[in-house]
This record gives sequence, structure tokens and C-alpha cells, in this order.
Amino acid sequence: MKLFHRERGQVTVELMLILPVFLLVIFFVLEYGNIAYRTVVLNHASYEFARIASLVGVDKPSGLANRTIMQQKIDHAKRKVFGQEADRLTVQVKVETTGMDPMYKKHRHQDVVVTVVYPLKLAFPGTSYILANEPRREGIRRLTATARMPVEKAYLSSDQR
Repeated sequence: MKLFHRERGQVTVELMLILPVFLLVIFFVLEYGNIAYRTVVLNHASYEFARIASLVGVDKPSGLANRTIMQQKIDHAKRKVFGQEADRLTVQVKVETTGMDPMYKKHRHQDVVVTVVYPLKLAFPGTSYILANEPRREGIRRLTATARMPVEKAYLSSDQR
């Protein structure tokens, strides 16, 4: 009497049914971890770029922010930090007036808003199609980070008004 009935190939068939699902789950976790890491780096980069722009954007006391100088300094920092990847980053700088000083009308309060866009090429099959932005066949997810910071200005002294 046989206690165990052996069926040849049963394990192979079960493996072929489960393996694609298992690999898709593993690839999804790895891809999502990569996206999360890049998002953290991008948020920190946008904060630092806004900080740089807020500190170097004004060249005279109580003057208006100069967006061209801000963009040049950010591009320089971008190349130093990201190296060859810097060409893939898009950095937009916008200066917004948030108010006027009631005591000295020539002094405007301004904020710099820096938006960084990074097109991340996804690596794994299947999940890159699920997590990608349109068009999905390219397998690219555009990550965006925005930071706002007040522009640092020195006031003119009272005798220069």
C-alpha cells in the first residue's frame, strides 16, 4: 500500500503560478522605497535651494530680489551637489511680494518659491508601469518638491531714508 501518492511536476506548476506575483510584490516594495528615498532627497534639495536664493537674492539694502542672481547661484549649487544628474533636474524660481513695510514704504517683504522637478526612471518591470506618470510606457515618475522662504534683506538706516 502506498502512503504517499507522488505527482510529478506539481511543485513546478505551483511555483510558476506564485513566482510572478511574489516577484511583483518584491519589485513594488523596492521601487516604492527608491521613490521614497528620492522624494526625501528632492525635498531637502528644494529647501536648500530656497535657502540659498533667500540669502543671495538682494544686492542692496531694501532692494528688490533679483531672480537672475538666485537662479545662477542655485544652478551652481545644483551642479556641485548632483553632478551629472543635475541636467535632469528642473529648478524654477519665483519671487512673490507678500507685503509692504508700514514704516518704510520702499521696503517690500518678498518670498522666494523654489520648485524642483526630477524625472525618476523606474527600474523594475511591471511596477514601473503601475507607478509611472503618463505616458506609462516610458516608465518615468516625475517627482516634485516646493519650498518657500522669505528673502533676507537689510533695512536702510533711518538717516538714508
